Amino acid sequence: MKRDIEGLSKTAFDLGVIGGGVNGAATARDAALRGLKVALVEARDFASGTSSRSSKLIHGGLRYLEQLDFKLVHEARRERRLLLKLAPHLAWPVPFLLPIYKGDPYSPLKIRLGLSIYDLLGNLGRGDRHRMLSPQEALRAIPALRREGLRAAALYHDSETDDARLTFEYALDAAEHGAVVANYTEIRALSVSAGPGPEAPQVVAAEAEDRMTGRTYEISARFWVNATGPWVDHVRALLPGFDGSKTIRLTKGTHIILPPVTGDYALFAAILPGERIFVMAPWCGHALMGTTDTDFEGDPASVRPDRADVEYLLNALNRVLEKPVRMDDVLGSFAGLRALATEPGRSPSANTREYRFHEDRWAKNFLSVCGGKLTTARALGEKLVDLVRARLSEKALSGKPTRILPLPGGHTGDFKAFLNHASEEASRAFDIPFPIAERIVRTYGSRWRAVLEPLHRNKLLAEPLPGSPALLAAEADFAIEHEMAMNVEDFLLRRSGLNWLACSALREAAPAVAGIFAKRFSWSAERREAAVAGFAQCASTPGQGKRPGLAS
Repeated sequence: MKRDIEGLSKTAFDLGVIGGGVNGAATARDAALRGLKVALVEARDFASGTSSRSSKLIHGGLRYLEQLDFKLVHEARRERRLLLKLAPHLAWPVPFLLPIYKGDPYSPLKIRLGLSIYDLLGNLGRGDRHRMLSPQEALRAIPALRREGLRAAALYHDSETDDARLTFEYALDAAEHGAVVANYTEIRALSVSAGPGPEAPQVVAAEAEDRMTGRTYEISARFWVNATGPWVDHVRALLPGFDGSKTIRLTKGTHIILPPVTGDYALFAAILPGERIFVMAPWCGHALMGTTDTDFEGDPASVRPDRADVEYLLNALNRVLEKPVRMDDVLGSFAGLRALATEPGRSPSANTREYRFHEDRWAKNFLSVCGGKLTTARALGEKLVDLVRARLSEKALSGKPTRILPLPGGHTGDFKAFLNHASEEASRAFDIPFPIAERIVRTYGSRWRAVLEPLHRNKLLAEPLPGSPALLAAEADFAIEHEMAMNVEDFLLRRSGLNWLACSALREAAPAVAGIFAKRFSWSAERREAAVAGFAQCASTPGQGKRPGLAS
């Protein structure tokens, strides 16, 4: 995938998608697969906002059953099944254990009933169904659980993902099917023409600035989708006639990275007092726990975790553990923003997670996406393109291709068999350790050979990056050449598969990665130093304890 910034002004597009998070990327992919001429632009990097700051879960949302949101849960459970076929390298089932203690807001009977409904709304077969556990069975599964007050537990299944790479593969597939895709391209202005008679005006063009060079380009399109997440209302404000209204509510979610307290199990438990829950899932050989849910005001780019967030999560976790986790055990933290469809009068946690499409009366061909979940992005894109197709009277476009066609790395068949075979072949053919080969196959799926092929021409690319025995220089080179990585953070945080763990684990690797980028892009020494310093800023998070090693 090449960054085709010049191509943005050379085509009259059917659809212009603003925002390269998961909703925008999935929409662009669906539209491109159905034959529309598509432009996808992102002001920063793909998934650099909310879409790389999630809980990394593909899940139905068990707690939404309590809100009687059966439609959302059913759609999400269906999408989980689909993603295991479309992107088996990026959606892997995980067992979840839900302990039930005295004083919890739910009883074993209530949990049994809820999980029975959860199963009915969609699972992966007999082995994916829930079952209730005695306290003794729960403690055998997770010995770290607090014994006192444990009444029972439930075992059920959801899935885990690499949110940044999932988002990127949506964008990659859009590009491979003809979309013109560009990151670091910010929409600065929208041009509107008045319709005939009483009809609402239409957006006919957008002025886009290439943030890498400062040059501006004009993009013309027949229809526009504003999928900018926390920036949705900022982009709406570019429309002539904007009345200052708000369509989204921002809530902050903080996650922390911990040692692997619960082994291969994810942990789902209540936060007291109140009706919130937390999830802690195994992730990159460690554990990822979240999340907070508090209203946020201010610049979306400024969101950061704070010490109070970390302490809140630790207190919730320690209520159900025999041995407390301390602040010094926290390996890192990150925060993101949910852009929820507004529901006045509801608490952040009670606010719907369903997505809605907002249309302003002063721009009839401009839709804004409000809300949504990582899990349901494909479905959101499908529905949006159905709507766009109807508006554009594109009767020749039909079908639901994104339900059938795998993502670029998803052409694996049975993933367990593929993983074993491909890892052995990669290790043997490219003379790299098996654990490294296996991690590369997990990260890139069926695209793994393209990552390693340059090793036959340049053995230096097989060198591990400093401080990272599992990450190869070849991967940074591949990210630049084929995955539109423009700086150090793009690779280490959003292409490497390590995501926010890279902040603490790969500080030593940043200068070496900057060297690779500097050589490719002819950076000055000052630009190279600035790239390293920019990456180092992400490591300045509260509760940073022991530095983790990298799991292969």
